[in-house]
Amino acid sequence: MKPLIYVVEDDLNIQNVLKIALENSQFEIILFEHANALFRQLQIKTPDLFILDIMLPDINGLEIIKRLKKSNNYQQTPILVVSAKSSELDRVIGLDIGADDYLVKPFGVLELVSRVKALLRRTVKQDDNHILTIGDLLLDTKKHLLAYKENNLQLTNKQSQLLKYLISQQGNVLSREEIMNTVWGYDFLGETRTLDVHIRELRKKLFQLTNQKDIIETIHGTGYKFEL
Repeated sequence: MKPLIYVVEDDLNIQNVLKIALENSQFEIILFEHANALFRQLQIKTPDLFILDIMLPDINGLEIIKRLKKSNNYQQTPILVVSAKSSELDRVIGLDIGADDYLVKPFGVLELVSRVKALLRRTVKQDDNHILTIGDLLLDTKKHLLAYKENNLQLTNKQSQLLKYLISQQGNVLSREEIMNTVWGYDFLGETRTLDVHIRELRKKLFQLTNQKDIIETIHGTGYKFEL
């Protein structure tokens, strides 16, 4: 059975590009021009992945993400934002509220297909080993919850996956390519803003909980190292 993708995009030209590219890559696509049509279709069937524009005529893409993430039915369904909004702030907001990846228009068709395949491969599979502890820090990858002593805060799905990998490799210097291959599941040959944004937001949350800086250390010219 072909993976089912719901695309919310009001630009007909972009719709056509997405439809051709993804159908040629053996995906089933259903297109929507606005959010209300998407939510009606969700009463019928849940997709394997969402592709969302941000600037839409009724409910914007960020609000769609918030609504989806409030529902247990779509907590683990990956979301790719494809938007002309290219500022770092736009990326931070989109990724922080629950998007798994962010692709800026105009985009290359091959890169789009690569990211879609990667997100589908990396969809979280729940198992019994969902609790990681290191010192007083606890990560629950099922609830995407980060706790330190008596305090806790919520992570996004992708932040949880990224932190899980960093903790599992504590003390090791990890290249940017290694992190991207493991957490995102593809060689990230273009811009690395997606990883930078996730690292920055994780640092903020770790500092908020522990009041410790440099738990995630930047190794210049190489990547990152986690050490608590």
